[in-house]
Amino acid sequence: MSLVTLNIPLRDIIIDPKNNPDLLSLPEAEAIALLKEVFAFLDAPFSVSIEGETAVIEANIDSADPTDKNIVRLREKAAREASRGRYSRAVKLYDQILAQAPLLVEIRRDKGMSLLEMGQPAEAKEIIRQALALNPTEPYSLLLMGNIYFQTSQETAEQFFTRAARFAPEDPYILSNLASLLGKQEKYDEAITLFKQALAADPGYPNAGFGLALVYMHQEQYEKAIGVLDALFAQPSSVDIRSEGVYQEAWRLYRQANQELVKANPEKYMAYVRQLRDTVDADGGVEIELVPDNSIGTMAVAEIAWHHNRSRHVVRYKDSAPTIVPHLLAHELEHINLETAARQADNNRFFITNPETREAAETAILPEISKLKRSGALGDMLDTFINRIISGLTNQLFNLPLDMMIEHALYHNHPELRPVQLISLTQTMADNLQVLNDSQIKRLTPRLIYNANLTMNAAYAVFTDHLYNGRTNFTDPYESTRYLRPGRALFSLWLETMEDYQPGDEYDLVDKMADQLKLEDWYAWRKDEKRPAEEVGGTTNEALLKEKEPAAVMYCLSALQRFENLNRDQIFPIVSEIALLGQRGLDYADPDQKYTLNNIPGEQFSGLQLMCFMYVGFKDIEPTLDVGFDLSSSYQLALQLYQEDR
Repeated sequence: MSLVTLNIPLRDIIIDPKNNPDLLSLPEAEAIALLKEVFAFLDAPFSVSIEGETAVIEANIDSADPTDKNIVRLREKAAREASRGRYSRAVKLYDQILAQAPLLVEIRRDKGMSLLEMGQPAEAKEIIRQALALNPTEPYSLLLMGNIYFQTSQETAEQFFTRAARFAPEDPYILSNLASLLGKQEKYDEAITLFKQALAADPGYPNAGFGLALVYMHQEQYEKAIGVLDALFAQPSSVDIRSEGVYQEAWRLYRQANQELVKANPEKYMAYVRQLRDTVDADGGVEIELVPDNSIGTMAVAEIAWHHNRSRHVVRYKDSAPTIVPHLLAHELEHINLETAARQADNNRFFITNPETREAAETAILPEISKLKRSGALGDMLDTFINRIISGLTNQLFNLPLDMMIEHALYHNHPELRPVQLISLTQTMADNLQVLNDSQIKRLTPRLIYNANLTMNAAYAVFTDHLYNGRTNFTDPYESTRYLRPGRALFSLWLETMEDYQPGDEYDLVDKMADQLKLEDWYAWRKDEKRPAEEVGGTTNEALLKEKEPAAVMYCLSALQRFENLNRDQIFPIVSEIALLGQRGLDYADPDQKYTLNNIPGEQFSGLQLMCFMYVGFKDIEPTLDVGFDLSSSYQLALQLYQEDR
């Protein structure tokens, strides 16, 4: 045992945080009695005396040198465990140190921090009180005690934070805690000043960046909030697991700030999109019409002129979601740009499915189709379900590489749209997660389709996080799944393509991704070649349909007769397959019967005949749907003939 002496100014000693007595004015005996209670935790004989304005504590106690190799080793190990979130292990190591060096203030403080993280505030409060008894001016012990009181007594917490700031006036952690408390008290100007001081000291401290952005949100200064978070996310991320929750909240706040910014003035973004439409229109030499249409099956769709034998592009959109519509329209306009560039480079082609590809798809999942049929889980809806998920997956396969190209171009070429882009992509990511989280989807969907879908969803999440460079965390839900690694592989294919991109390379990327997903036989390509109607300018499309009205009437009548004994679930696969063909273009100028349908095997059809089938079918099952062309006159004449015949 050795005699250790502590000299502590009486004015610094904290007896009761809420009602601290003035030890300098108390009778000496009373002050000494209080001090003995404060130091009762010392596991050794000790005495207390007062010399002037200083308390003198003498204790017979052994305390190892802080520089002792064993102490240093244990401290480093404990710090590592705490930074990784293994707090109980850290506490045990801190206890080993205190057994050898009981007067080390920092060890009691760090043990208190770990206990606080473990959800043991009472134990944390006591050990930090002991640390403050040994050194009442230790800034981080004061900070921790303030954190303990934060939820129950902001006044007491403020006393500790203010005291800590007095002894460490430039410390970012202390400044941020005091600023957070002032922000909670709606003292926003004071909070902003302190947060800025904290960020000046440490630009990468997440608590300071998040806290300042949160204050700006309360003030409805959304652009400032976004700017602060942009700066934070540009800094290297903290490796301390204790910061993880702050980053999660910062990502959430970033999305919220962007959403509020858009909600405050959605017309600003629509005006930009209309200007973008004019630019794409002029650059491509083809008129573009934006058409509100709440009857379409998706939020927005581009009907590209040469797919529909038209003289203009038409972009249809639902106007029911004003905060994301500008991005969806910009996406479709960029899609037109992408395909126009590929066409001008004579490298455009159309993604199609046909009976052969549909047979290949069904063969690949045949055992599971048979299993579903035996189970009876889908009843009469089985064929419709299989048709939908095959069509859905092939559409996803085609769109994923193109969407990556499109979103990359929008982000880098149109920063003005980034707020709406983020909101829209956030919604897409949420929709994609439904597949991952819905057990019924997993139970009913064939493995190949389910795995391919989630792998592509993971790839899109990785891509979006890459695009936003630390500002989003969409990959997180896939981290513990089997889909992230192959998803990253798909994303790597996109990165390789972008290194030396030429217009039309996106179609080669579709093939590469299909090969990775074992879907290479599920689709085919058709070369984009000018059609006769297009060579004359395409301006007579409506006239061409009128000219073909006699044939259209008979085709519509044939469709009415074919569909009269079919229910909705039987009609839907037919018209859906035609609609999918129509997305790539149906040549209704050519009377040759060159098209086939998987859902009507053994027959061949002309382009006009299929258009009539689709028009009549949708009039039956979805009468308000705008199919993108007008056969109403032919349909009404055919309907009259049909009714007269009956």
